[in-house]
Amino acid sequence: GAEQAAALMQGSARRRAAAAGVSLPGRHGSAKEEEAGRNSQFHFDLWLYFTLQNWLLDFGRPIAMILLPLEWFPLNKPSAGDYLHMAYNVITPFLLLKLIERSPKTLPRSMVYITIIIFVMGASIHLVGDSVNHRLIFSGYQLHLSVRENPIIKNLKPETLVKGGLAGLSSPSRFSASPFLS
Repeated sequence: GAEQAAALMQGSARRRAAAAGVSLPGRHGSAKEEEAGRNSQFHFDLWLYFTLQNWLLDFGRPIAMILLPLEWFPLNKPSAGDYLHMAYNVITPFLLLKLIERSPKTLPRSMVYITIIIFVMGASIHLVGDSVNHRLIFSGYQLHLSVRENPIIKNLKPETLVKGGLAGLSSPSRFSASPFLS
């Protein structure tokens, strides 16, 4: 009863508005939005660029590290994976900007810049972590062992560097001699 009456009143309000040349938004958005949704294109070129660069530059990093000889990339120089990751970090922001540029809705310029900056910072931190991990592994560091038990740390010279640095980090009593905590 009451729902039908409300639907009839809403329908009559729409008819009056249509007769006056005014369009009212529908329950699920306006007709223009629905038409724009139907006419929006799938950007195959951007999809292809994103897919290729992801597969080649991100997934290709470990494959390049396996296939290329380690002698070509000494530990004091970037590895093949590092070069691929750097290319990924440079190319992806431009693809993101192109994608945002083609968006039917415009975003504030500051929001676009902040988004791109956050992406680049995250990808760069990831690159540094991968690079450090790679160098540690090829230097003989064993990830499953603690720092103190690792052979590479045990063989570090001078020993005071290891003992002094690790003792300061792991000793729970280092604060007991502090005059501020007494």
